[in-house]
Amino acid sequence: MAAAGDACFEVLDALGLCRLTRRAGDLDGAVPLRVAKACVPLLEGNAFGLQITLARPIEVQRRLGSLRAEPAGEHREALLRAHRAALPRLVSQGFLAPEGAWHRALRGGLAWTCRTGLGPPRLRLWTGLLVRPDPGVWLRVAGAANRRNVLIEVSEAHVADDGAFVPLVVELRVRDEAPRVLRLEGEIGCVAPVRPDVRIEACALEDAPEVGQAHAAFYDARYFAAKQGEVTRKYRRLVGSRARAGQGSAAEGSAEQGGAAEGSAAEGSRPGAGNAGPARARLVVAGPGAPEIAEITEVTTAAGPDPVPWRGGARRLESIVVRNAVPFRATFDGHTLAVAPQAPRLAEGAAAVERTFARVFGEDFNAGNRGALWYLTKYFTPHPPGEPHFFVKPWAFTTTPPGWSSLLDGVHGDGYDVMRGVVETDVFFATPAVFHVRRIGAPIEVPEGAPLLRILPVPRALLRAGFREARFLDG
Repeated sequence: MAAAGDACFEVLDALGLCRLTRRAGDLDGAVPLRVAKACVPLLEGNAFGLQITLARPIEVQRRLGSLRAEPAGEHREALLRAHRAALPRLVSQGFLAPEGAWHRALRGGLAWTCRTGLGPPRLRLWTGLLVRPDPGVWLRVAGAANRRNVLIEVSEAHVADDGAFVPLVVELRVRDEAPRVLRLEGEIGCVAPVRPDVRIEACALEDAPEVGQAHAAFYDARYFAAKQGEVTRKYRRLVGSRARAGQGSAAEGSAEQGGAAEGSAAEGSRPGAGNAGPARARLVVAGPGAPEIAEITEVTTAAGPDPVPWRGGARRLESIVVRNAVPFRATFDGHTLAVAPQAPRLAEGAAAVERTFARVFGEDFNAGNRGALWYLTKYFTPHPPGEPHFFVKPWAFTTTPPGWSSLLDGVHGDGYDVMRGVVETDVFFATPAVFHVRRIGAPIEVPEGAPLLRILPVPRALLRAGFREARFLDG
């Protein structure tokens, strides 16, 4: 089990139940050719992080309001014996505190049920791995987006850099439509390094006019003329030219276009950069229904399976939560995807966006940049016939420091997924939500205020970062 790139955390495999693997951006040729040619953010979203991949299948059973999980097939007894042997070894070598919360939890088996209040039961499944982030790095645990088992939902968690090994646990909820006995195979989650010192400030477009100008320059008349016949690859060329010019020019362009930061591009190029100052990103609001800035307040540590309040002083990890601004229905029949928004609400929001741009740049700007305004005011953009996808375009932009991208992690709903993507928001500031409709024939319904995306700034160096393999002391 190995991963490419600069290592920024350690992994100890105690069982052989799971391994951490990297995906190809095209999902081994499974994405449409048009996407493979043009949609760099989706390809990078596919490849994001390290997939928590079962080496052996697991069977999850629902019984009397609880969930149980056991290895399936011929390897069942071998894994159970390995589990029984691993715990005293982990304790004796100092990887687990004797009779600590982790020791007590894992002694009960590979998995156990937890719940909050009267909520549905959730299963905490130990992957057999223990992880230890380097100083200045946290590990974010989430679902296996864009290609996943849709019968489970994985809770987001963060493993803090407290200097100790922590068992890597995937907490999942089994959906009601799943069978009573559910077989889990392959990818069940994703773990990715993030930097826990991110501050995000919100401002109006008036305070960052360069962001609106950059948006209009990208979505100019030539862009839409080219798009009539084929994919433009303009985003690919934009980030490619930045990479070819070197990080210095990216820093220059980002400062001109709204990428505020404390620190330098070099700080973003180091996986940990634990001594650097906080990275400062901006949420630039251009219309109603402004996204929210959220802070991670609980982390998982060596103290035990239950998250504990983060007491890191000035160090904070903030993200942006994008919510739906226009209630709508969408129906996919296998060929055509029809989106039916609440027309008065869409018209109100579109008019507010146009007023914002006119107030900042003047009425002539709107008339001369009609396509760039339509990108926002239409709010929805369909894919070609036959594809169960469409875009929702938030009325806000995100800017990050030089060398930083933004993870766009979708929030799933009834009958649909919002897909994971990675956008280089130091040079391109739009952050769309890409819907994948899973239901055929009957509509999906997305109310106003429904969460669509969590946007998390991440240094691009961490997108490529890997891990070091730790070993038992008597290995």
